[in-house]
This record gives sequence, C-alpha cells and structure tokens, in this order.
Amino acid sequence: MSDVSISALNPVKPRLWVETLWLLDSLTATQPLREIPLRRGLNLIVSPPGTGSSGHGVGKTAFCQLLRFVLDDPLWSDGSTLRDELLHSRELKEGAVAACVHVGGETWTVVKPWLHQKHYRASRTADWQQLAANEAENEFAAYQAALRRHLVEILPVQKLPGSEQSIEWHQILAWCSRDQNARYQNYYQWRADGSGFSWPAKSPAALMQIVLGLLPDGTTLRELDGTVKTLEKHKTDLQALREEPIRLLKHVRRQLARRLNVSAKTPFRQDGLLEHPNLIGIAKQRHAAYQQELLAIDAERQELAARRQAWMEKRAPLKTGIDLLTNEIKQMEALAAGDIQEVDRLQKEASSLQQQLPTRCDAGSRLLRDCSHVMERIEQTQIDRRQRITQHQRSKAMLEDELSPFRRRLAELEAEAAPINAQLDVIQQKETELNTRHAESLSADQLLSDAIEDYELYEDIATGKSSSPEIATLEHQLESTQRRHGQLQIQLDKERDAVKGRRQVISATMQSVAKSLPSFHWGVLSDDDKHRNRPFQMGPMHSTTFKVLEILAGDITCLIDSTSPESFHPGFLLHDSPREAEMSESMLWALLGHVALDESDAFQYIVTTSTEPADAFKPFERLRLSSESEDGLLLRRRVGAEQRPLT
Repeated sequence: MSDVSISALNPVKPRLWVETLWLLDSLTATQPLREIPLRRGLNLIVSPPGTGSSGHGVGKTAFCQLLRFVLDDPLWSDGSTLRDELLHSRELKEGAVAACVHVGGETWTVVKPWLHQKHYRASRTADWQQLAANEAENEFAAYQAALRRHLVEILPVQKLPGSEQSIEWHQILAWCSRDQNARYQNYYQWRADGSGFSWPAKSPAALMQIVLGLLPDGTTLRELDGTVKTLEKHKTDLQALREEPIRLLKHVRRQLARRLNVSAKTPFRQDGLLEHPNLIGIAKQRHAAYQQELLAIDAERQELAARRQAWMEKRAPLKTGIDLLTNEIKQMEALAAGDIQEVDRLQKEASSLQQQLPTRCDAGSRLLRDCSHVMERIEQTQIDRRQRITQHQRSKAMLEDELSPFRRRLAELEAEAAPINAQLDVIQQKETELNTRHAESLSADQLLSDAIEDYELYEDIATGKSSSPEIATLEHQLESTQRRHGQLQIQLDKERDAVKGRRQVISATMQSVAKSLPSFHWGVLSDDDKHRNRPFQMGPMHSTTFKVLEILAGDITCLIDSTSPESFHPGFLLHDSPREAEMSESMLWALLGHVALDESDAFQYIVTTSTEPADAFKPFERLRLSSESEDGLLLRRRVGAEQRPLT
C-alpha cells in the first residue's frame, strides 16, 4: 500500500499545524528578531488598546501573511504590499521568516527570505540556523511535495467539477486562512485578488464539498455541469435557427417588393375574399409578362436567323471568289518577293487554286482542272525553286503586270459583297441585343420564382408548418440532452442522499456552535445550489454582523469536524481580527470559547485580535503586540504604512 493510501486510511490529526514561527533580520542572524511559539488547539495573537493606542498597526495582519508565506502561499511570490515594504526597509530587506511545520506527521523546518526564491529552504533534520547558513541539504521541493501529498492527493476528487481544473494546495490554504481584505463578504470569497480558480462562481463550493467528504466522486457533477453547458449551447443554437427564417423572411419580402417595385407594406398574399394588391398576385402578373416577352424574343430570334441564312447564301459565291483571289494575289506577291516557303504554304490553303481544282469555275461552268488559264498559273508557280530564285528578279515585272487585273477583280467582288456584309452585321447586332434581353428576362423571371419559393419555405418554417432538417436535428439533440440531464440530476440526488449522514454530522457541529452563541438557537449546513453563497446558516438572530458571524462559525465548524475520519480538512484555521467586523466582544469570546472548551489537539486555530482576552483565555495567548513602543511591534520596528484595519 502506498504512503498516500496509508495517510488517507490512518490520517494524523491535524494534518497541518505550525509549532514555531521565527522572524529573522537576515540569513546570517544567530538570534531571531522574534520567536513565536504556537500549539495545537486555540492560539491567540493579541494587541489590546493601550494609552493612546487602538491596538492596530502593530503587525497582526503581517503575522498572518508571513505564516501563510511559510505554508507556501503563492501570494507572496506574486507580489504583496508587505513584501514591498520589507524590501524597502534598510534594516529588514535581507530578512526571512522561518517555521517549524508539521505536515502529515512529518516535522519540517522551513526558511524563506522575502527577497530571493532561490534561497527558499526546508529540511526534516536541520534547525533554522543550519538552513539559514546553508549548512544542510535543501529539501524545499520535498516540502512542497509533502504539502500536496498529505493535503491534496488524499482527496477523492483531484479535479474541480465543471472547470476540470486541478485542485491546488494554495486554494485549500486560502479557505483556511482568509484574507482580511476580503472583508468576510461571502463565504467563498477567500482572497481579495481571487484564489486562482478558473471558474470562481462554482469551484470554491465544490472544493469545500470535496474537502469535507461531501463529494466522494465528482463524475456525476462533472457530467451534470457538462450537460448544462450543452443545454445552453443547444438552446442558443436552436433559438438562432428559429430566428433565421424570420430574418430571411423579412429580407426576401423586401427583395420581392423592390423587384416588383411596390410598397414594402404590400401583403404577401390575398387575405380574404376582397381583391387587393398583393405580392403573389403581382408576381404572377409579372411572371406572365416575362413569359410573353420570352416568347416574343424567341420568335424574333427565329426570324433573324432565317434572314441571316438567306444573306449568307447570297454572299457565299462572292466570298468564295474573294477568298480565291486573295490567296492567288498573296501567292504572286510572295513569288515576286522570292519567298518560296510562303508560296508553298498558300498553295496548301483551302482557298488556293490548287485546292479548288475539283470545283467548277464561275465563268465557263467547267472544272478548274480543265481551264487552261488556271493550269498555266499553276505551272508557272510550280517552276523549280532554284530556277525561281535565279529568275524571280526577271519575272517580277511580269508578275506585277498580272497582279493588276486580279486586284481589280477582287475590289469588284468586295464592293459587291459590302452591302451583304452590312446586312449581316445589322442582323448580328440585333441577335446580340435579343440574346441580352432574353438572358435578362429569363434571369429576372427565375429570381422572382426563387424569391417566391424561398418566401413560402421560410414562412412555413417560421409559422411552424414545417421544420428544417437542422432544426429537427437540434431539437432531437436538445431532448436527448434534457433526458440525460434529468437522469444525472436524479443520480446526483442519490449521491447526495448517500452522504446525508455526513451532512447531518456537520450540521450537528454547526448546531452546537450556534447554540454556544448568545441569541442563536439553531445552525445548519445547506450546501445545495439554493444556498450557494451561504452554506452555513444560523438563527433566528439578525443583525449587521449576522453574515460575518455565520462565515466564522462555518469555518470553525469545518475545523472541529476535521477530527472526523471522513474529513480531509487540514485541521488548520487562521482568522485575522474577526471582531473588527463590528462583532460584539461577548460574541467573539463565546465563539472562541466553544473552540477552547473542546481542548482538542486534533486541530490548530490561530486568531489575531485587538480585544483584551478575559482571564479564561490567558492560557491561549501566544504573542502580545503593542504600538506603545517599537519593541512591541511584530518586527520590533515600524515598516511602511500601518496595516489598515477591517471596518
């Protein structure tokens, strides 16, 4: 069995207590500035009012902060007013705090200077002088591990439900040593600057339940918190999906009204028997007009196509002649220039004489291959290339003479084809305009039809006549999560019933504390969600200090209950000047008297107060401070501003 298991089954009570606190002006000091012995049970640090003194500003709050410092509270390292004041003190800037700390049955000596973290030291065998002089092995990391092993790892739940944040020792310490600046405003407000919870609304309550043994398994609570988040998300998403059709409905309606050029107040459809303008009726008329226009455009396009075909047929022979002449002229120009490659390329074109031989000539209606003029031209252009190269200068003049009639004929054909081309251009322009009109009308008609279809779809969804697949899926998921949430709530109630006896034991302790106080008759623990910020309650008294007194009584109840085997409470509690929250003196001593009567060594309760203890409480006084002389101050000299009292 591991050490952790042994510690959990056979816990040493208290799991944490401080035997001695030493204040040093430097690590080289041979004697401490002050040695403060502490014991298990009740410990009083007092500073009663004196001549011209209220008992404040003597170092009670500084004592609490230094005590928390040696117990590894990160507030000091993160920065505090006291640390800054000490570091600016000429006499104390090299100082340190040391303590003898009992953790889970182990005795540790700890030395922590307020200047350098690297000089934090701890040992299970050396005294503070040896540690300060660095004459012993430093086990500070082991000391931190011991705090976690005996005070955190024993917990049945290691992560806070909901946030899944790992529980840290400093969070438990914050609960057991409330910051006076938190003003006792809320039971779960432990530090003025927060306690490092990622989910501060619920995590402190869950931590308290875990430490008190009221939450042996956080699985159900974690799943329940998860379903709550899922439910919230599903509801938000579902609301957004249901609002989306309404928003889109308004948008489509505006688009329809704008497209139809009517008032935005025009109803979508006819309502009743009387005829009046409506978007559906106007849209149907516009649709019919679009269809009529499309038919007219199609008819005109067919007519233009027929005209275009007629003109194309009329232009065909002219175009053939123009192409043939153009090719022949280009061949002759290339031959005159001596560009034989261009001549060869032109002869292979479809419009060349060579490619037109199987066709008929226009003049004699004969095949071109039977025309002597054509054949002579071909023979002339097929002269051996070497001869052409040597003779092209000689034949250039002849070729130029032959080109003239070809060019004149080409000009005649082009002039004859010009009006036909003009007619074809006009037809092409009209066809382009018709195509544009057809596309615009078709698009406008389609957009109108789509808008009407979208409107009817969104209207059905918005009025509940139909449901979108996304909404149906999300509704099913919501119902499933709600069922799971209900099942988990029943399971959580069963688990709460399983620890009902544990809750009753703690409530009985609270009842005992309440009855020990003047004017109070009952006390109870109510850790459900209904009493989230007020888990410990007393009655029937009501006053301005009622809430503060409940918080203090609740802390003391948890401390006394720490003697129970089912509790994981450290058995350590520190209260800084509780009476200064306007509590009466009689109420304070009645509250502390209940702890003193217990005379238990199974916990340690340290209280600072500026109230003079009655004779019955003198045995519990561990340190008396006074502002009448510097020797009466905690550090035997004034440091920075006086501590601000709790009002």
